[in-house]
Amino acid sequence: MRCANCGNELKAGSLYCDVCGHPVQIVPDYNEFDDYLDNLVGNDDRRTDGQKTAKPVSDRTIRFDDPVREQLHSAGQWNGQKTDRMSQSVKQQVRQAQTGEQQSQTKQPCEKPQSDGQRAKRAQQKKIIIISAVVCAVAIVILIAAITRNVSRSHDNSFDYQVKQAKAAYSAGNINSAVSYYEKALSIDSDNTDVRFALADIYMSKKDYDAALVLYQEIINIDPKSKEAYKQLISIYESKKDYDAIVALRESAKDASVLKLFADYTVSKPQFSKSSGKYGETMELSIDADSDTKIYYSYDSDDPLTRGERYYSPITLDKEGTYEITAVAVDDRGIKSEVASAKYEIEFEAPDAPEIDPDGGTFGAQTDITITVPENCKVYYTWDSSDPSAASTEYTAPIPVPEGNNVLSVIAIDQNTGKCSDIYRSRFEFYMN
Repeated sequence: MRCANCGNELKAGSLYCDVCGHPVQIVPDYNEFDDYLDNLVGNDDRRTDGQKTAKPVSDRTIRFDDPVREQLHSAGQWNGQKTDRMSQSVKQQVRQAQTGEQQSQTKQPCEKPQSDGQRAKRAQQKKIIIISAVVCAVAIVILIAAITRNVSRSHDNSFDYQVKQAKAAYSAGNINSAVSYYEKALSIDSDNTDVRFALADIYMSKKDYDAALVLYQEIINIDPKSKEAYKQLISIYESKKDYDAIVALRESAKDASVLKLFADYTVSKPQFSKSSGKYGETMELSIDADSDTKIYYSYDSDDPLTRGERYYSPITLDKEGTYEITAVAVDDRGIKSEVASAKYEIEFEAPDAPEIDPDGGTFGAQTDITITVPENCKVYYTWDSSDPSAASTEYTAPIPVPEGNNVLSVIAIDQNTGKCSDIYRSRFEFYMN
């Protein structure tokens, strides 16, 4: 240590310079050179506790307060080789300290330089690791995709899953999704009626009655005893005033409990006053039905509504032949009854031959002939042996026997049927005495 005043080498522990008597400065003055060294080694030493960072040497003016420092500076000893040596020494110590700190932080031992072969080997190993990682990643992706696909297929083939999703979608207001899920469920279980009811309810809420009709028809085809499906169909047809469809639906029903649903849509079948059969006389036929209905009938089994006529009073079957009478009753709503039919065969009987009194003979005095006329008949006669007809003389009173030898021919004709009796012939001889 040198004296700050004269530069004399001071003895250890001296308080005053032996040459000039200048007191020894134990606490060193602020040294710009220290800051300079700090900047040279790049140690931006931030002062703590709110102190400002020291300015670089280039930003401050170095002051040389004593002649010795100024002399040293001017001699090149202050910032010359000594400065370089001090700077190098300090820099080395700082670098060593920094290196030690880094080593202590990372705690990694220094590695020996690697040869080109080692570097190539490590690169190859790294490539293998990367390729393996990529292959594993691809395999994982494929596995996940396969699992996802299998799960999706499992869901697609699960009736319960589709129904569950449909109910959830409907609850969330996603009507179209609900319909899609229900349709998938039906593709799995095509005979399920519960899903059809659920779908039909959705279509009914959307006023898509045609789609609902199809579903309800499918339900009764699967389950002919489904009263609920019949009720819904009746309701839809009623709203459309399609009573013909209701009647057709009633005719397709077989179950007794289902048929009761049509009580308000049933018109009684017409009734005929005479049973089907064979009759030998003109017949008056009456047809009866409910009081609030209209009756239509036909003679020849044609459709009584389209080819028949309105019934008002009894009809007369007064000609021989076969009649197949059909009749139907229709109420004010247009609901038709079942068609009633009856078959009548009319074949009139011929009347008995008239009775003649006297029944022929020989007479010597004037004699009158009396003829008994059968019921509903007229009697006609001739005296010349010809066959009598309606054009011949009608019997209305006793007939006098004409003179001579004559043959009386008599026939009875039924005025209702036109049938003729057998011709009765008798010979009469009358001569006046």
